Amino acid sequence: MRRVAAFLALPGSDRFLLLEAFATIAAVRVALHLTSVDRLRSWAARVKPGTGSVDRISWAVRVASRLLSGTTCLGSALVLQRLLSMQGHASELHIGVAKQDQRFAAHAWVVCEGRILMGDDEHDGYTRLLTWKSAESSDLPAPAKSDPG
Repeated sequence: MRRVAAFLALPGSDRFLLLEAFATIAAVRVALHLTSVDRLRSWAARVKPGTGSVDRISWAVRVASRLLSGTTCLGSALVLQRLLSMQGHASELHIGVAKQDQRFAAHAWVVCEGRILMGDDEHDGYTRLLTWKSAESSDLPAPAKSDPG
């Protein structure tokens, strides 16, 4: 009940942003199973005009990710990049790997305006494998089309 009260006490813009983060997490979780990574990356990285606060967007994604158990760092990073892009903010989604306790581990983090907004607590021990930069929609390659046969 306290979470509901806390949610209702938020300004309307924050309530909307938090609901948008929850919905986008749900969409990304489904898309990770049903579509190609290239298509999902393209969707998340297409920058549109907007003026939303980088800090508020980051806050909303962190809260929603924490409350929806099972949300991975990659899922959260894709959601953050998508919401930042929708508000006109270019960002970089980094994916890195590390060896931890004789096991392979991967981690994703997001950089915007020179700051690590998500995943900063763990990124130091990882070797960056790739970076997905957000871009104007005209800068992104078209998703590969499947051959109908």
